[in-house]
Amino acid sequence: MKKRSSSYLLYGYISREFLSNFLVAFIFFFMIFFVNSILLLVQRILLRNIDFSTMLEMVMLSMPQFLIYTFPFATLSGAAMVLGDLSSNNELLALKSSGVEEIRIFLPIILLSLVLSILTFFVSDYLLPWSNIIYRQRLTMLMRDMPTFEIEANSTNTIGNIVIANGNIDERSIYDIVMANTDRSSQNKTVTSKRGTVEMVDPSSFLYMLELESPDILITDSTDSSTNLTARAERAAFYLDFSSQVPSLTSTDPVNLSSRVLMENIREREKRQEEDRAVFYEGREGEKLIIASALKRCFRDGIDTSATIAGANENLSRRSSAPIDFYGQYYKAELAKKYSLSLACFFLTLVALPLGTVKVKYGKLTGFAVSLIIAVLYWYLMFFSQLEIFSISSDPYLLIFLPDFAVALLALLFALAKKRRER
Repeated sequence: MKKRSSSYLLYGYISREFLSNFLVAFIFFFMIFFVNSILLLVQRILLRNIDFSTMLEMVMLSMPQFLIYTFPFATLSGAAMVLGDLSSNNELLALKSSGVEEIRIFLPIILLSLVLSILTFFVSDYLLPWSNIIYRQRLTMLMRDMPTFEIEANSTNTIGNIVIANGNIDERSIYDIVMANTDRSSQNKTVTSKRGTVEMVDPSSFLYMLELESPDILITDSTDSSTNLTARAERAAFYLDFSSQVPSLTSTDPVNLSSRVLMENIREREKRQEEDRAVFYEGREGEKLIIASALKRCFRDGIDTSATIAGANENLSRRSSAPIDFYGQYYKAELAKKYSLSLACFFLTLVALPLGTVKVKYGKLTGFAVSLIIAVLYWYLMFFSQLEIFSISSDPYLLIFLPDFAVALLALLFALAKKRRER
């Protein structure tokens, strides 16, 4: 009973130390990942005079996309700091001298890292898609209540293929408007108006109608200057597509989808890719038959085959690799990243455990410094893996898990070095 009580005391003490250090590290990485994006979002909303509660809600809804990175790195730092502190204060040495096994010391940290791995996956697979949907709904309401939300005052705004230079704006009106089309048609239209009102037409696609008062219209033909026209109307209406203006936080990119939706999309993309590759291989075989037939004619007629062979090699080189489904690779990479970042909490903790086996000075500071170095390396490997997914034709799952494999290998090497030193 006494042994069990002492174990609870030990587990409770190490757990409290780990969680307190995790909180400090979490705040640090929170500042790194959140502040820049959140300040831009807050500034953008404040310029529209949105009330504080709405602004706070929008900020909270934008946070989950950063939490999936903050949890793993904060877990690593929390483990490294607590173990570095225990080592520098000789607490680990005292526990080992009392007959406490290392595994019992490390067990609370390992178990908590697994809990944080589950929490990271929950944020990535449930909270992030949910918050993205709610964010988009709230933004739609804001843009419906204030149609000029996406237009900057006293500036030039590009909306689809229309450029609008304007003066002041209020909730529904835009003043001193100059509009021009940017498409490549031969006719260029320039419209000026002192005032226009904006109204949302289709909330789902962010389509708006801009109604101009007493507009002056100039139509020029780049191919024939004699056909230039000027006109004035009482009113004119233009439709503006704001879908491209909506912030990336509200997009339906794979990063904002749940694993279930990602797997459904992956299955659809794999079917399309199989069809595309079937066409590719049929074309390649047909090319080979054509080349073989041409070579036979050359041999029969005694014609030099070098030019035919050179042309054949050039044609085949164009068909050297099967087509890669861009979005298929993207969906697979994001699905793997959900699990990779979740497991990172556990694997990064394993790397921190060797700090508890060596004597270090300035325990927490040393542990934090080591965790930053490992976090930067992990981040670099993750960034590299994401860039390389489109350069391979095979599934990118193993590539996305490369940072976790590297961290696990590093932890294994540390463990082997420790055993060898103990011998």
